[in-house]
Amino acid sequence: MIFVSVFSLWLGCFASYLSSSKQRLIYRPIPRALAWPGFVITAAIAITGLAMQFGWLVSMLISLLLTMAMWLLLVVVASHVRERSVLVFSLGTVVFPSIFLLGIN
Repeated sequence: MIFVSVFSLWLGCFASYLSSSKQRLIYRPIPRALAWPGFVITAAIAITGLAMQFGWLVSMLISLLLTMAMWLLLVVVASHVRERSVLVFSLGTVVFPSIFLLGIN
């Protein structure tokens, strides 16, 4: 369930980034009315999924930490890779769940 939680949070962060008018990964940004409620829903799924393994407070803090790290990765990587949204999405899909799963016994 941890993998699903981290992946869903990544989907929400990626969607919210793609709704920005300053992003360069796709030609036209996706509507904000679709992206931000999607982010809130995926963040709630991530917090609920993480709460099955950890406590509620810890799962909220982990989600906050992961969200900040994912947005930072998106801004840094997307500034160097233009119009390759699949590459950036794949990078985040591989990096964040694998880093998070390495710490589990």
